[in-house]
Amino acid sequence: MNVEKPYEIDHIPKHLHGLFDGKVPPASSGKTEQERENNFLSRSLAAFSVHKLSGCTLDEAASSIVDGGGDGGIDAVYYSPISNTLWLVQSKFIENGRGEPDLGEASKFKDGIDNLLSGKWNAFLKNNAWARRIPLIKKLMEDQSVLHVKAVLVYSGINAVSEDRLRLFETLESRYNHGDEFLRFGTYSLVSVHDWLTGADAAAGVDRVELEILKPGWVIEPYQTIYGQVRVADVAALYETHRAALVEANLRRYKGLTEVNKRIKETLQAEGKHFFYLNNGLTAYCLRLDVAATDRANTEKKKITARGFSIVNGAQTIGTIHAANAGGDGFVFLKIISLEKCEKEAAFARRITESTNFQNQISPRDFVALDEQHERIALQLEMDGIHYHFKEADDVPEPDATNFTLDEAATALACLEPDKDCDYCSMLLSNRKALWSAEPVYPKDRPQESLCERMFRRDRSSRKVWRAVQLRRIVIERLNGERPAAGARREFYENARWLVLHLLFLREHLEQGETLALTEEEKARAAAQTLEIANAIWATAQEAGFVSATEPYTSPRHFKSVFCNAADCQKLKAGAMRKLNEKPTAIASDGIEEAKV
Repeated sequence: MNVEKPYEIDHIPKHLHGLFDGKVPPASSGKTEQERENNFLSRSLAAFSVHKLSGCTLDEAASSIVDGGGDGGIDAVYYSPISNTLWLVQSKFIENGRGEPDLGEASKFKDGIDNLLSGKWNAFLKNNAWARRIPLIKKLMEDQSVLHVKAVLVYSGINAVSEDRLRLFETLESRYNHGDEFLRFGTYSLVSVHDWLTGADAAAGVDRVELEILKPGWVIEPYQTIYGQVRVADVAALYETHRAALVEANLRRYKGLTEVNKRIKETLQAEGKHFFYLNNGLTAYCLRLDVAATDRANTEKKKITARGFSIVNGAQTIGTIHAANAGGDGFVFLKIISLEKCEKEAAFARRITESTNFQNQISPRDFVALDEQHERIALQLEMDGIHYHFKEADDVPEPDATNFTLDEAATALACLEPDKDCDYCSMLLSNRKALWSAEPVYPKDRPQESLCERMFRRDRSSRKVWRAVQLRRIVIERLNGERPAAGARREFYENARWLVLHLLFLREHLEQGETLALTEEEKARAAAQTLEIANAIWATAQEAGFVSATEPYTSPRHFKSVFCNAADCQKLKAGAMRKLNEKPTAIASDGIEEAKV
């Protein structure tokens, strides 16, 4: 069985070359060009991790490389005076995106850290890059100020680091930590590295927002919160500056002038002075909230600075305020919650988002968009020019060669599930809204998962999601092209699509290819198989009495009721699979292919 190559690995080499060509010297070791390339990428990966973790510049990160003979298994070393932290990095570029660093390499890294922290300087003096750094590191070690040492193992494999590697560093930590955190070890795999590339490691929202809150209330414990009135004109200006980034953490972006938003606009224009009383207002959270020192005792107004600011309830209100070009004397209510003291800020931020939106007309589909897997898929595919629109908004384009939606992805992935009992295929016709349910689904050994959590799981690559969507489109287009103007055959082609797609996934596994876009050969194969599978289902439907065996075709039940029924779908699936596996097909005079019997 072929193991799927992780999609994330495809982006790493190009990105590292773009950042460090001409900065990180190419490695001289390596017998082949590919070995030398991998050595360069390993060095660049070490520099990239130093840049991301310490916050230093790319040039400083490139200068941190000490990889070479006598390096003690340490590929990069960087001292950050701001945090008084010494960063020690071992890196490994793994070309196929799987696996982890060797035990021998990890042991060498551990021994190198031990030698360094024990002051065994001679172990590094044969390495010129190390020799230049030893005086500084020796001074840091002798200084009485609190120094932190961060040891990092970074690699471009998707597998987790094994216990035997981790125990090496746990033992080392216990030797050097005496009730403090002098030494800390961390691992960063392909998933983390790719998150650095896409920005998925950054918090949603706007880096810095300054506002004046009138008639403010101020809560200090347990989480600092400020609330009060904000001028409508200030809110409009805020949206003009930051647009979608301002509401990125919301369930939905601005949806345009819907019926509800038209009423908000009418209120703004007709009763602007009363808008504060007639609108629910805005809720936001931030990572840090500061009040101007001169306003701490001011009960009439407070100038605040919010960092990592996100509006999580009120995207329609703020979008409509901007669209209405609102100004004048109107005010809107704003509440800002600081997450600075939250131990689990991401989980609490999600709770705020969910809870503040229950009062509005929010569908279960909107809450699905909070799952971080959708952001992961969108950010990864964005690097290849494919745009995944998982939140509702007024600027979502029609699906095309570079754009697809949550609905397309969810229906495709539902058909991709094994679905032995055909529950998912029938549900897509009978109760599509069940896709968005938060209720756990079977099998009982995984009761914590909802259907969406199962479909959009972390180990399902973004590449596979996009290929599945492309196959979904081919099936629908092919069946629509075969659909007659009326009658039982039209009903069949309109309602068989999800079972056909499910069988296409089961038989061909075309979603598992390594290219992002389907090849022309794969498209042709999918189109041909779509018709062959549909014909096998049709023949089975005739045998089962769902449709007459001779033209003009009639059916005792509308085909929608057949494909809405899981038991009927299961019967059609079993019969069709038997025909596809055992019997060739032939073209009938009416254009319908029928199984030879």
